[in-house]
Amino acid sequence: MRFRVKRLIGALRRRGRIRRYLEAHDIRKLHLGAGENVLAGWLNTDLHDYGRGDELVYLDVRKRFPLPDDSFEVVFSEHMLEHLTYAEGQSCLRESLRVLRRNGRIRIATPSLERLARLYAGGELPQRYVRWAVDTLKPEVDAPLPGVVLNNFFRSWGHRFIYDPQTLRDALERAGFVGVEEKPLGELEGHLAEAAEFNEYETFVLEGRKP
Repeated sequence: MRFRVKRLIGALRRRGRIRRYLEAHDIRKLHLGAGENVLAGWLNTDLHDYGRGDELVYLDVRKRFPLPDDSFEVVFSEHMLEHLTYAEGQSCLRESLRVLRRNGRIRIATPSLERLARLYAGGELPQRYVRWAVDTLKPEVDAPLPGVVLNNFFRSWGHRFIYDPQTLRDALERAGFVGVEEKPLGELEGHLAEAAEFNEYETFVLEGRKP
């Protein structure tokens, strides 16, 4: 009984915060999986509060979003989609399409399977990335080898499905988005702020539009 009351109170607070955001903003922007990268002027949401419960609204992207149809101009997520299975990712993308207004845009930043595969080709930057990844991301094996880094990406941090640009483009188009294009990292992305060079190497961004 106590758990049910607590859950009900949490749901009511969430609805109130969402309602206040929608009432206060004509240009509405939805941030999925915000984590510690809270953006001003956005409805920042996450499955966890990271000690910032006053700045984050609880939202489980695997389920129907508690948001009205056609209500946002932009949906953004960074290093979140890879934590879902492909099917869960499709559900998230379809929900994003639903809550976007016509011509609204989605921006997805996620690790690149294609660039991870390039680690095997060698080169100065990939070699430095491998060493950095092994030193800082704590894989199961501490050898500075591409195979160690690649296995770590598939097994750590709750990763479920790693995309390359072609696969994510197809997923976005299957969800109903059009005009999908690859974009450079920009000011919205805050992942690995302390290692921007390596974040740029491992991450790619696609944007699409709701028709």
